[in-house]
Amino acid sequence: NGYFDPTVGSLVNAYGFGPSEPINSLNKKAIDSLLEFTGFSKIKMSNNNTIKKDDKRTYIDFNAIAKGYAVDEIANFLKNNQIDNYLVEIGGEINASGTNVNKNKPWVIAIDMPRFDGDRSIYSTLELNNISLASSGTYRKFKIDLEGNRYAHIINPLSGYPSKTNILSVTVKASSCIEADAYATALHTMSIDEMIEFFDKNQEISSLVIFENENNQLEELVLNDFY
Repeated sequence: NGYFDPTVGSLVNAYGFGPSEPINSLNKKAIDSLLEFTGFSKIKMSNNNTIKKDDKRTYIDFNAIAKGYAVDEIANFLKNNQIDNYLVEIGGEINASGTNVNKNKPWVIAIDMPRFDGDRSIYSTLELNNISLASSGTYRKFKIDLEGNRYAHIINPLSGYPSKTNILSVTVKASSCIEADAYATALHTMSIDEMIEFFDKNQEISSLVIFENENNQLEELVLNDFY
């Protein structure tokens, strides 16, 4: 439904989350102007797999799936070379196959506890076998405005604004890591009710969502038998 859109790159840059210089005086008028050349309808794929832009200002940013794609490519390389037991991990995006031969045990990975102090601790663990996993969080990359509102680094491509959300962490299991990576990003722009409806319709993927409730306490939402 448009929640994942790589053409959001100009907005990512404008807010200071991308590689280009941010727009210091970013206001509604500036955001609306950036939205004019944001959207899949602004690009086309030619027969020779070349991307053509309707407007040269359209900025394509594949950061949200780059790690997942790389994990899949390495995993496919290993499979093609008859290696059945492996765990590929790039920046928290994972594909696991077979078992941990050194320990003669299944692959076990940890889910990070959402923390804003920069330290790391474990929220939970789970076993992985022949599945991909990706996580996306708002507790490391965020900005706080003058009123104390926390904005995620994930930009909603429909509104043009950062996700102002109580969702802290989304972890997704899927058959490919590039899919898990994309879903983990897109889900941050949805409400809890939208997530539940989405997973009801997409039983082939599962997720663990960690969020803050009205009392600023952590709650979790387990969708489609994640554990």
